[in-house]
Amino acid sequence: MKVPWDKLAESPKVSESLVTLLMLRLREKARAVDGSGGDGGRDLFEYTEDGELVVYEAKSFTGRMTQVRRRQVVRSLVSAARHQPDHWDLLVPIDHNPAEERWFEGLREQFPFVRHWHGRSWLNEKFAAHPDLVRYALQESGDYILERIAEARAERDVLLGGLPDYIERANTLQARVQEISPHYAVHTTLGADGQTVVHLTPKRPALDGQAAIRFTGRIRFPAGDPQEAQRRRQYEETMRFGGDVELTADNLAEAGLAGPAGLGLEQLTLGGVRITSPHQEVTPPLRGQMIVQEPSGLPVTSLPVTFTHRVLGTDGGTLHGSDLTGLMRVQVRFDRRDLSGQLKFSFEPPEAAMPTAMVPVLRLIAESHPGRFMALILAGDTNGQLRAPVTTGMTPRGWEAGEAGFWADAYEDLARLQSRTGQFFPVPDDFTQQDVREVKEIHALLDGEKIVPRGESMSVEVVSAEGLDKLADIRGGMFRLTAGYESMIFTLGDHQIDLGPCTETSTMNKILNMKEARREFAEHGHATVVMRLAEHIPAVRYLGAERPE
Repeated sequence: MKVPWDKLAESPKVSESLVTLLMLRLREKARAVDGSGGDGGRDLFEYTEDGELVVYEAKSFTGRMTQVRRRQVVRSLVSAARHQPDHWDLLVPIDHNPAEERWFEGLREQFPFVRHWHGRSWLNEKFAAHPDLVRYALQESGDYILERIAEARAERDVLLGGLPDYIERANTLQARVQEISPHYAVHTTLGADGQTVVHLTPKRPALDGQAAIRFTGRIRFPAGDPQEAQRRRQYEETMRFGGDVELTADNLAEAGLAGPAGLGLEQLTLGGVRITSPHQEVTPPLRGQMIVQEPSGLPVTSLPVTFTHRVLGTDGGTLHGSDLTGLMRVQVRFDRRDLSGQLKFSFEPPEAAMPTAMVPVLRLIAESHPGRFMALILAGDTNGQLRAPVTTGMTPRGWEAGEAGFWADAYEDLARLQSRTGQFFPVPDDFTQQDVREVKEIHALLDGEKIVPRGESMSVEVVSAEGLDKLADIRGGMFRLTAGYESMIFTLGDHQIDLGPCTETSTMNKILNMKEARREFAEHGHATVVMRLAEHIPAVRYLGAERPE
């Protein structure tokens, strides 16, 4: 699409704004300067990835570069030189002739940072990929209006082609609605109750207040209603630092919307508005370290975190991130007014995770309690750290005090057991405190220690009449029983760990079910004999064969 520059020259402000909008589309990191109070020679500027400052000067000249216009360009160059740019480009809808080219070469000799003259052909080539910008500048042209009338008539026609016809019309409307304004992308959906929901997403940061959507009138929050008080706080925080809030028709009874010309926001009857700050991706992700500290600054524990996106408001913004596992969500709110920050955390217990992944997060929760400090140090930041006192504990809802520390120890023991046995698996869904105790006992067994089995009795399976008779001959007193097992299997959830041969030695002082055992043996050829353990001589269990006393 070619731009009718001669027609746009009738309104130089429109022409310059159009070029500025184009460059904001082309240069992701570019920022515009409001020139209403003097732009200091910078219509548009950006810092490249190498840290170079590039200044773009947009002029609305058409025709030729006269002496008067050349003097204007030189004045802009002198102003730009105060900022010490690395490069300076001229954006003007004029393809230079040889004389103008020689003049521009002379500017390079005076100002070494002068780089490119982007003329009419270059601008037309770039605008061909962004026709919505051109249509925006020419919305009142006769051809444009006639096209809209034809499309409106088509919407009243009968759908002759069924679904394909509907899809074609829907696509046409979707394409046209994006041409209403270059500032916002428009998307519509149907809500749960059939109402139309309109989503307006900024295409680029607003150039000035005329491009921003804003409220007119007063947002009302009825006093005395705790829910409305919370909504007020959420609204204020969303506007100041970014976020998400929904306002009801009652909140908007005395308010309206205003925004860029052409959107028609002032014609809307507001039944409710949902304000959602667009998420800006942080590229590359911002890495840092959360550190729990004693008041003296001594570190207690830490957790690496990564911030991947942010939202912005009038007074600052909010960084969103998580630890490397995604179990701990982290928000950092920063306030430009007083250069302060606030940290917020949320913990979501996972459906499945390796025990090693759980330990750092639970340690941070367990060690974060009032009286200590939480610090955030960002990678590559040599200017210090964000440090704030811990005012409330981070114990998840429904957990008891100290429970995070208990499970941190438990998962650390389980991870160590997996490393010792070479069998790795996620934490079982039904991992209980009884399992935690058994894991500790297995560590003791693997260390060569003897452990004391719990219980007041034990049972043995008798498969011969001779064995049963020998037990029956024991009338009183105590007797010792040593049992050897070819393999001790530890079962945890769906996983089994073979610990190898095991020996268990017990001292008994009474057989509890001899009559029942004889009857069972007579009927089935085997029986289970239950014996009471001597109270003052505990049983012992250890790995390996029987050891000599």
